[in-house]
Amino acid sequence: MRRVFITEYVGLSTRLEALAMAFMISDYYGHEVCIDWNELDALNIVGARVRSRGLLGRLNSLKLLGDASDNLHRAAAHRNVNVRTHHGPRHLLEKYYLPTAQRVKLRPDLIEVIRDTFARYHDRPLVGVHIRRGDFPLMSQDEFDVNAFVWPAVPDWWYEHVMEQIQQAVPDVAFFVSCSGSLDAFPNLKKNFDVFDMPAESPYEYRHHRKAGHHSHRHPAADLFALGCCNTLIGSSCSTFSHYAANMLGEPTTVLVPPAHKIFPSRPEYGRLDLHGRGAADWYAACRTGQDLVPVTDAGTLPITRGANVAWM
Repeated sequence: MRRVFITEYVGLSTRLEALAMAFMISDYYGHEVCIDWNELDALNIVGARVRSRGLLGRLNSLKLLGDASDNLHRAAAHRNVNVRTHHGPRHLLEKYYLPTAQRVKLRPDLIEVIRDTFARYHDRPLVGVHIRRGDFPLMSQDEFDVNAFVWPAVPDWWYEHVMEQIQQAVPDVAFFVSCSGSLDAFPNLKKNFDVFDMPAESPYEYRHHRKAGHHSHRHPAADLFALGCCNTLIGSSCSTFSHYAANMLGEPTTVLVPPAHKIFPSRPEYGRLDLHGRGAADWYAACRTGQDLVPVTDAGTLPITRGANVAWM
């Protein structure tokens, strides 16, 4: 049996993106897609087998790292392939992104939590907010430069500015917040806006005891799918969690992120991205270079809808 493995080499959303590569290899070279992730207690990947790599998976094995475009053909000569990247040949991967995302199914009881929570806001304009911290360090409270660090955390003042702009344009707006740690860590958001999170506790806290703040108090799979229900999302630059929720799950989502140049609390600019079905490489380029980023000067022009779109789950 020929197999292609995706191990827990990185966070959930990046592994989900890497699934496109695995299923592409499966189609072209006949390998069975194998995964063994902790999050499979909440997710089912249709067409993938739950199997750890083990010792046999290391025999006659090819490891794909970085940009796998030039090495992909070598999979044909190997019984086992270890995928540790989501970067590969764009002309092949693009047609796999959305069909692969549709293979990812959330546990039904978590879907009900999302539906019930959003039902309370069905008649309100709704915007999702994703705040990534922990392994995304906050480099400065006085400025934000997306290119100053490989994975930079966006400061609180930027989120507050964008949310305030939206609230002024749409006074009865509600904000669903998915964040590292707890929503209680953002008192200004709770004080100044109508915010809520998803009442699904994370069972994975024990895995991150050495990385305080990396984990969320809420269930990452439920949060990911809930963000995918939002038509407009205030995202975290360079985070694949923002990217996968907005561009792979559900209907097309407009993501708001900081510009690619340095910004300050006195000039907190933002722009919109519409990248539905496009991969993480385009997402990174948009965040770091401004490619495809359209400046927003009037929040009233944003496609904010009433209620969340939960029908796709």
